[in-house]
Amino acid sequence: MNNEENILNGCLEILRSLPPVQEVIVRKTEKKINDLRIDAVIEVIAEKSNVKFVVEIKSILKRPIPDQLYILKESLEDHFILFAEYINPSIAKDLKKKKLNFIDCQGNAFIAINQQLYIDIQGNKYQASAEMETTTIFQPKGMQLLTLLLSKEDILTYSFRELAKISSNSLGKIATLIKELKSKGYILDSAEKKFSFSDKKVIFDRWLENYSERLRPNLLLGTYRISTKTDYPAIAKALESKKYAFGGSAAAEIVTKYMKADRIDLFIPASATMNVIDKLKLAPAKDYNVRLFNLFSEELIDLSPRFPVVLPILIYAELLYQNNDRARETAEMIYEDQIKKLLQ
Repeated sequence: MNNEENILNGCLEILRSLPPVQEVIVRKTEKKINDLRIDAVIEVIAEKSNVKFVVEIKSILKRPIPDQLYILKESLEDHFILFAEYINPSIAKDLKKKKLNFIDCQGNAFIAINQQLYIDIQGNKYQASAEMETTTIFQPKGMQLLTLLLSKEDILTYSFRELAKISSNSLGKIATLIKELKSKGYILDSAEKKFSFSDKKVIFDRWLENYSERLRPNLLLGTYRISTKTDYPAIAKALESKKYAFGGSAAAEIVTKYMKADRIDLFIPASATMNVIDKLKLAPAKDYNVRLFNLFSEELIDLSPRFPVVLPILIYAELLYQNNDRARETAEMIYEDQIKKLLQ
């Protein structure tokens, strides 16, 4: 049974358990309507009426929300519903605003069909499957390696020793990670004991799903207030002899000039934390305007803009994490300009 089938069956089970639903019948699976492929057609038998839905299946929905969902919703004669493994509260709020019906395998649901059917259940958290809990690929050290592999595919040709050095991993950990990437079909053997991605977009999506809970907390060194101006030239001048890079909205402002950062995210080697705090005269604070993150590898630094910034996928993931309209718009610009070509 593939993942889409698991999601379909899981959501159907949840839906059948929700009042006022009495039964759910699967009418068709995997067909085309108006040249658009849809994953299933179901009929929900409720207390007041029967309602037919066209089903689209996604894994863990993330930003930017695919336009395809809204296109499907508007182009269908029948009602539309999204089935997913998990939909986080922020995305669920946006879907509700657009009146887009959804249900996930964790038990979150929103279905509003005039006076015929109304269900609104929110707040159920994501419970990882056994596979997700035991895999090492998407744990912090594996995420560090994937950040580099996804951004610089030539790194797949590096020796295990070189991979260990640039990703701050042990040699044994690299061997374990590469073995697991191969066993799960994410990378394939190619000539001369080198590797290539089987589907880079798939593993990027999984990396993005795990960024906020697995990678980001492990990289955050602390939050601070800076007493002087938080402009880039001043910080760059103070750190000119050190390895550093701007991240988050600060990096997005440098790269796109589309948004104005209200705080500075700075990636530095963890070992240099106290020195940087002293140089910038930072004071620990909950009401912060500076965040320090661990620059675990010099390979994270992009020197092409005016000031050094981190790799595009880290900027993109952090902007989506911020979850505001301007950040999402800027994230989409970075995806189109810099990330999309990486995944082809």
